[in-house]
Amino acid sequence: MTIKRRDFLTFLGGMGGAMLFDAVPHNPNIPRFSMPFMDSESSGQAFAANSPKLSFKPIKGVMPLVTDAIAPSQQSQAYKNVEVVDDLVLPEGFVYDVIATWGDPVGDSRFGYNNDYLSLIETSNNEGYLTVNFEYISSLPWEQTYEKVIGKSLPFGEVDAALKALDKKDIDAWKLEDSDPLKEKIALISKEALIDLGIGVISLRRNPDGKWVRTNSAADRRVTGISGLEDGRYLKSTGPAAAIFRKEKGLGYTDKLGDRIIGTFNNCAGGTSPWGTVFSAEENYQNFVPEPVMPDGTSLPPSKKKFTKDDGELVGVANVFGLAGNKYGWMVEIDPANPNDYGTKHSWLGRFRHEAVGIRAEVGKPLVFYSGCDRRGGHLYKFVSKGIVKDPKDKANSKLLEEGMLYAAKFNADGTGSWIALKSSTAINPHKLEVLAGKMLTLPQRPEGGIFKATKEEEIADFKSKFKTLGDLYTGSDREKQGAILIDAHYAANAVGATCTARPEDTKIAPDGSLFIAFTSGSISSSDGSPDLRIFKGADGKAYEYGWIMRLNEDANKPEAMNFKWSMVATGGEPA
Repeated sequence: MTIKRRDFLTFLGGMGGAMLFDAVPHNPNIPRFSMPFMDSESSGQAFAANSPKLSFKPIKGVMPLVTDAIAPSQQSQAYKNVEVVDDLVLPEGFVYDVIATWGDPVGDSRFGYNNDYLSLIETSNNEGYLTVNFEYISSLPWEQTYEKVIGKSLPFGEVDAALKALDKKDIDAWKLEDSDPLKEKIALISKEALIDLGIGVISLRRNPDGKWVRTNSAADRRVTGISGLEDGRYLKSTGPAAAIFRKEKGLGYTDKLGDRIIGTFNNCAGGTSPWGTVFSAEENYQNFVPEPVMPDGTSLPPSKKKFTKDDGELVGVANVFGLAGNKYGWMVEIDPANPNDYGTKHSWLGRFRHEAVGIRAEVGKPLVFYSGCDRRGGHLYKFVSKGIVKDPKDKANSKLLEEGMLYAAKFNADGTGSWIALKSSTAINPHKLEVLAGKMLTLPQRPEGGIFKATKEEEIADFKSKFKTLGDLYTGSDREKQGAILIDAHYAANAVGATCTARPEDTKIAPDGSLFIAFTSGSISSSDGSPDLRIFKGADGKAYEYGWIMRLNEDANKPEAMNFKWSMVATGGEPA
């Protein structure tokens, strides 16, 4: 079917109108909006005239809606000019409350920068804890407004001048002498940047007049990018990766803190558990610490991710503090009601660029978590607990995350699929490059550590001939090997043939147990990789930027099933 842009905009408006009208009692004598697209000039006006009356007047947006009752031939003129207002514009009769803004006090710290995932857990009617992710700082406006908002200055200009004098855009601040004034200045900037990232918990109440206000309870607190560095509020870790963290010596870098972890950052989306805890996803941690690791799971040295301040970009802010890269890229669980909880990183959930999490907790069945690695050429993962859920609302369910298995999805072109266990005995079986849009696959580099980009089929064949199982790629005891595999989850999944996907972002579980996955960009990345064209392709058979929504159903609707069926239920982007 050929669809004109004008008709597609009408369709979008109809969808929006249908969602609104579904909340209004339906008169069976009045026809609802329906597909296919309306053909006549008057159909939009007729639809608006015959639709139930809304209880509010919709605001005028930037694109036509069917409810505007404007004929397609008149829409170009009606939407010729758009007024941009720096505010949250709501229909008449609606209001919003500003709960907190950057710099506001939270516990003994401050409200962070660039909010992402929010979770409101009610403790009683109209009262509860709001948990907030602070994902990243927009470097240039952060620098320009920091002094005005926070009330103190930072040596931005001095660091710029020092780097210019050295003719450098980046510097290994970790290796500078502690007495070097430049190291001190970089540490000041990096510390403040990391304070503005992480997680926040604030307590709220809705007053009788309907206004939401903060109550500033004892549970209000921040978990920042440097929690533990100076205040002793370390994050905890569970699972096999903790055995790697406890190493005093290894093939790579260790921070000598054992299983204690300094901070959390790049916290993107997340999820709320049935037992009242919040999961916060560490996503683009590779901007601050090295992502690849050594064969024993220890980190590459902090020098591999230098402090960079150039053209408004601030990268490598963990470098000066010597943070260990293998301790970031996890899913963090926090109980907002417990003022002494500063977060736990559960290593059985894998280390990769986590976006969101879908939690399936059913009585008498294993606990299951779904999460995607948000990169082009990423993977969809599933954790299955060893233990069984007795009560989905029992906070003891957090203990179930300490033993189980992590799997990566393999999608077949016929709509079936299976889960590949990320464990030592799993066979090495990377995809042929010909099925990938970018004809490149990143794999563990052995014995040197780190990764390499395979761009020739001969490299894939050579890799398979040298290594037979995942255990051949990692060193240590059985427990340590498992920990190293989880730390290196993305590259381990590449090695065993998990399907490279478009960017897997949101994961939502429907009441019937179906899993819905929002895949965004399906284009090619020269650094990360690209999707498998047998599964993720546009109408022309090539890489497609605008993504899909997939529905996945486990066999027999069992959360622990090792096979599934999948289908694409929606395609992103404007039809051509």
